[in-house]
Parts: sequence; structure tokens; C-alpha cells
Amino acid sequence: MSKRSKTDLWMPVYIGDYLADTMRLSTIQHGAYFLLMMEYWRQGPLPDDADELSSIARADRKVWDKSIWPVLKRYFHKENDGLLHQKRADAERAFADEKRSKRIDAANARWRKETSNRDANAYANASRLDEQSSMQTSCKDDPTCASRPRASPSPSPSSLRSENTLTSFVTPAAPSSHAVAEVAPDLLGPGNVVPLAPDARTVLFRQGLDALVSMTGKTQPAARRLMGKWLKATKDNAQLLSAILFECSQARPIEAIPWIEGAIRNRTGSKLDAMARDWRLDEIDLDAAAEEDCRRQGI
Repeated sequence: MSKRSKTDLWMPVYIGDYLADTMRLSTIQHGAYFLLMMEYWRQGPLPDDADELSSIARADRKVWDKSIWPVLKRYFHKENDGLLHQKRADAERAFADEKRSKRIDAANARWRKETSNRDANAYANASRLDEQSSMQTSCKDDPTCASRPRASPSPSPSSLRSENTLTSFVTPAAPSSHAVAEVAPDLLGPGNVVPLAPDARTVLFRQGLDALVSMTGKTQPAARRLMGKWLKATKDNAQLLSAILFECSQARPIEAIPWIEGAIRNRTGSKLDAMARDWRLDEIDLDAAAEEDCRRQGI
């Protein structure tokens, strides 16, 4: 008997066809036949055994032999596998299996695409953060590096959404000496140094905190506690947490906190553990996901 997923929660019943085929059945025979068909839908062809059939139909064996099975047996036929088949039920089960497989394939394809895009965005954000961090480190002992040209990050499309939405988690570049001279030329004396750009942790708590408050509705103290908890989980990797928060601001999940914590677990665990979590499809309601995907696409 094949194991079926989710389809055991429903069964197609064509009322007109059913009544046309069963007009001469008694009330007891109707009930027994319907119980047999529900078992058929969930488990497949029925066993050719009177004890099992009467048990499925919740009928006394003597009543089954005398007044139920002699009438119902005309709806079934025995095939080479030794089981009792019903032509219409076999066709409906095959159709349901094919439809479900297509929906699962569509949901899996979409899931893989979203995962690929998310990983690509995370890599790009982490690369920009690494570049900025390296620049800050090299400038600590060389104040004149502030005068060197620096590439400014391109604004993210999400910057048009809200003032409180994360636009980018790259550390802002320090102003050039030329720009500072235009604003305050008297401050560029021998004893003055152009201030360096803030580090990744500072950027996280400046931009990331406001964005987290906006995404979750938490107060600033509560958001700070979450930030501290997540930094501990990432082993104080502010760049990684910045990248995850940035992705969350773009993905806009309904529940931001579980989304962020799931991303942290995936990024901080071992590669095999992450793959096992990512591909544990038996814990995902693929039917519901596929139906939602098809509904969105108007299929």
C-alpha cells in the first residue's frame, strides 16, 4: 500500500455520478461503500479478504456476507496483483498524484531560486563590508589615507521604501580631505586628523537598530537586547548580522524575528547541518506552498 501525503485529507466526490451508480443501495450499503472508497483513496486498492473488508466498513461479518458484499462487489474487480480495484478511483488517484507532483516541482524550483538569490545578496553584502573594514584598518596608522578616493556604495532600491528601512549595510566612507577643506579649512591644521568612518558594529547599531524596530515593532531597548543575543549567536560577527538584517529588510517576511534567527542558524552552523536543514522537505507543507504559488501566478 502506498503512503500518500496530504491527499488523505480530502477526496473528490462527484455527487451526480455517485448517485447515478448507487441508486439501488440501501442506507447500510451506502455507508459501507463510502467507507470502502475512503480507504481506497487513502491506501489504494483493497485487499480481497472478507474479514478486512467488513472491518473497514464497520460491519458485522454475518451482515457483510449476507446483505452488503453481494451487492457492493460489482463495483470492484480483482487484478493480477491480487487486490480489488475500482477503475474510477484508480484514475482519480493517478490524476491527484500527477497534480501534486507538478505543484511540488514548482514550489521546489521557486524555493531554490529564492535561496540562490538570497545567498548571492549575502555574499555581495559581506564582500562590501569586508572591503570597508579592511580600509578602516589600514587607515588607523595612516591619517592621510582619508584623502584617497573611495568608491561610494550604490543606493539600494529598498531605500525608496521607507526612511526606517535598511538601504545598505556598508560602512559609509569617510569624507575626502577636499570636501572637509571646503566646509572647515581652518580645521585642517597639522594637529588635526580627519575622523575615520565608523566600524561595522557601530553601523549595525546605528542603521540596523532603527530598521529592526521598524520591522518588528519592538522598542529600542528590546531591539538592543535582540541585537546582543544575535551578536552572541554569530560570535560577535557584526558584518554577518548586518547582511542578514539587510536581507530581511528586502524580503519583508511576516514574522521578522523567526526569519532572522533561522538565517543566523543557517549561516553559523556546519555546512552539512545547514544543507540538512535547507533540504528537509518532509517538514515543509509543499502542497500549501505550491497551491499558494499557483494562486499567485493565476494557474
